[in-house]
Amino acid sequence: MHRFASADRFLGRLGRASIVGWSLVGVLLVGAADYFTGAEVSMSLFYLGPLALAAWYAGRRAGIGIAAMSCMAWYGVQLATGYPYSHPAIPVWNALIRFGFFFVTGSLLGALRASLLEQRYLARTDVLTGLHGRRAFEDRLAHDLAMAQRHGSSLTLAYLDLDNFKDVNDTRGHAAGDGLLRTTGHLLTTALRKTDTAARLGGDEFALLLPETDAQGAKKVVEALARDLHAAFSAGGLDVTCSIGVVTFVEPGLSATEALAAADGLMYEVKRGSKAGTAFRVVDGVARQRADEGAPATRTG
Repeated sequence: MHRFASADRFLGRLGRASIVGWSLVGVLLVGAADYFTGAEVSMSLFYLGPLALAAWYAGRRAGIGIAAMSCMAWYGVQLATGYPYSHPAIPVWNALIRFGFFFVTGSLLGALRASLLEQRYLARTDVLTGLHGRRAFEDRLAHDLAMAQRHGSSLTLAYLDLDNFKDVNDTRGHAAGDGLLRTTGHLLTTALRKTDTAARLGGDEFALLLPETDAQGAKKVVEALARDLHAAFSAGGLDVTCSIGVVTFVEPGLSATEALAAADGLMYEVKRGSKAGTAFRVVDGVARQRADEGAPATRTG
């Protein structure tokens, strides 16, 4: 299973032209085998190999093209071997029948691949905001935690919750609530570097992952983000604020679940207090924690 997954990732990284090229090579190899085994031994099944490769990794149109090439190769072999058909139209008919079979197979494989990719995207992406979903974010967090531990670098995780979001849905309707979530997602995205990751974890909860970011850098980024969010909410006439927990992990030795729990817990400390604030904390290793330069929470907005 692991080898299959590795092969799938390798083929998925190849370009469309490379996949089509290898598929054509496959057709030629099967055609050669078809020729040397003779017309009486059918090799039609083996043409499905390059056909499947093209349809799965290069798309439906490429699969149909390889289907046509396979039928042409088969028909050429019949002519080259001089098999004595009772009527010259029979190999043409057989080639068309094979093309129909290959066409249907390639179309189904291409459609199945497209559907799987769409489902994978939907499973890992929040459709409303375009941000990562929880599953994709946890995978990225686990990866970045491992990299931070390996290189001895810092990593910051911010957990954000919208205060009074339910009131917006109740008083202005779900369309307004969706607009508020999209605005939050947009502002999170604009705050990112290419190496950062933003996610909607569910409901009105968001997360921001800042690899190779120490406490000072995190404070600068998150406080600017909190100001932008407050300004956007105020401009929309919304009585909404943010509670944010920001944890900087130094040489982290904990799991993604533990890291999320730490940031989530810090966010709820703010929420149980005055709300509309940001709490910062630094975690050394797994257990040692220290307050970040004074009080754990600062008002924003």
